[in-house]
Amino acid sequence: MTPTDLRHPPSLRQVPRRIRSQCGTFLGGDFAIAGGMNIEDLNWLNNESVVNTFFLFVVVLLIRIVIVRIIKGRTPTLSDNRRRWLSIVQNSSFLLGLLGLIYIWSPQLSTFALSLTAFAVALVIATKEYLLCVMGALYRATSSAFSVGDWIEVHGLRGEVLTEGILSTRLQELDGDGGRNDYTGRILVVPNSIFLTQTVFNESYRKRYLHHRFRVTVEPGIDPTPIVAQVRDRLPELCPETDQTAERYWSMVRQRLQKEIPSREAQVSLDTSELGKIRFTVTVFCAVSKASAIEADITGLVLRAAAQASAQMQAG
Repeated sequence: MTPTDLRHPPSLRQVPRRIRSQCGTFLGGDFAIAGGMNIEDLNWLNNESVVNTFFLFVVVLLIRIVIVRIIKGRTPTLSDNRRRWLSIVQNSSFLLGLLGLIYIWSPQLSTFALSLTAFAVALVIATKEYLLCVMGALYRATSSAFSVGDWIEVHGLRGEVLTEGILSTRLQELDGDGGRNDYTGRILVVPNSIFLTQTVFNESYRKRYLHHRFRVTVEPGIDPTPIVAQVRDRLPELCPETDQTAERYWSMVRQRLQKEIPSREAQVSLDTSELGKIRFTVTVFCAVSKASAIEADITGLVLRAAAQASAQMQAG
């Protein structure tokens, strides 16, 4: 080859096809042999498909941004209905983009169907956890186990559903210790695959009103009967039976669950603990915001009455 030839190397199409095939096999390795492709087969990567893909991403992204801004508005907080629509928009935009990619690249993908079979198997194995999350989202949507705004508990995690995604569900954690149902301030991101193997407890009916049950334990040696009478006289003042809102909510929960639920009348029972101490068990149907105050009021009443009874017995 002369110096002139080095300055002007031959183009790819001027190289004999046999040499080009050998170079393609050497560079591509086993993939080139299995797919039967060479360098010329890369023509499927044309500008039209790339431009259409870029245009699809831009359109879907712009539509998503506009709709999300319309839903959010200018309010600092979002209602359950708005958060539900945000989840729908996010999931729909993801599915729309995925279907658009399949439509744009389907002619090119069909050319490599045989080679893609082995690739698809490897992809399924590598992305097994992601596929389980997608299947969990499908199960969640078809079973109607819960929706945005519900209180749920799954695998020891308890909180209010903020958003529902294709891969995960976001919860605002609830602390149910002592029946307070307070927000802890932490956000839980739960993979959807957990819904396929774990039981989901839906506590949405307890979001506004609930059957609040608590116990007060005192030392033995006193007569608990007068204390029970005092508690029963105090409960109607804290949870009036004329509360129409509580009555409507109780009826709604009963109709939704389609089963008998405990009465909304306040109840007081008496038993002993494992150590032989006197234990008062109180159950009231009240608003979640008033549960802590009612418990504190009744607990103080029982302890004061028990202290007075004990002092009278020691004095007598």
